Amino acid sequence: MIYTFSTWLFFFYTYCFLGWVWETCYVSVRKARWVNRGFIHGPFLPIYGSGAITVLIFTLHFRTNAGLVFLTGMASATLLEYFTGAVMEKLFHVRYWDYSNQPLNLNGHICVLSSLAWGLFSVLLTLYMHNPIERFALSMNQNLLEVIVFLLTVYLSIDMAQSVREAFNLKELLVGLESSSEEFRHLQKGIEVVSAFYGSELKERSEAGLKKLHSAFDAGKEKGENVKAGIMERAERARTKRMYRNISSLLGRNPHAVSKMHEKAFSEFLEIMKERSAEKGRDSH
Repeated sequence: MIYTFSTWLFFFYTYCFLGWVWETCYVSVRKARWVNRGFIHGPFLPIYGSGAITVLIFTLHFRTNAGLVFLTGMASATLLEYFTGAVMEKLFHVRYWDYSNQPLNLNGHICVLSSLAWGLFSVLLTLYMHNPIERFALSMNQNLLEVIVFLLTVYLSIDMAQSVREAFNLKELLVGLESSSEEFRHLQKGIEVVSAFYGSELKERSEAGLKKLHSAFDAGKEKGENVKAGIMERAERARTKRMYRNISSLLGRNPHAVSKMHEKAFSEFLEIMKERSAEKGRDSH
């Protein structure tokens, strides 16, 4: 079967939506609360659409052979998932899915269970799901199909641009938090060295030397407070400019997101999010 470009796009958007339905229902049940799952805001998950198109392209010539479809779909979709995860982590310094705790995983981007799920999905897709969707798309008026595809392309392009901007904002915030923490750690180390030096020579040091030591500790304490204030100021500024809310929404849609590159800073930001949510809850009462 030969499809037009518009037909391929229609398939892509359809499977993006169906993937969102599946993933949102699955995560919402596990979390016991509603989770609008996905990297973008709208009800679409591009990884599922991309996976479906990849599987269809590689299995078109033997789509009725379940064994070959399983193996080919599993291999092609797994490669796509690994490449997508690695590129996103490189760009945004955050993993929006992570299989590090799963057995037989590769760098946390893919694992055996996920690959087997892709293989099963490939069989269900090619043997059952795609046939009615294909008939519907091919029976649709071509002009109407192109209008639908055009509108969805515009909508998803805007949504994707906004989501990418939010992801870069989160990356910038994590880098800033980590930089502040690293500066504070260096300062603490310097204070420890000064403390050890003065401690061993305490009897031979004058009162002026002790005052310098206390001044160093006071400066370190003040620096620590300044770092904390800087973190809170960043969070406040982000919230004021809606960046904080958007980042919170992004992480809310991806509750399993982690950052291996900025692990401590990521944890600090999650704590700030909790504090802000608690403050908001108290203010509302």
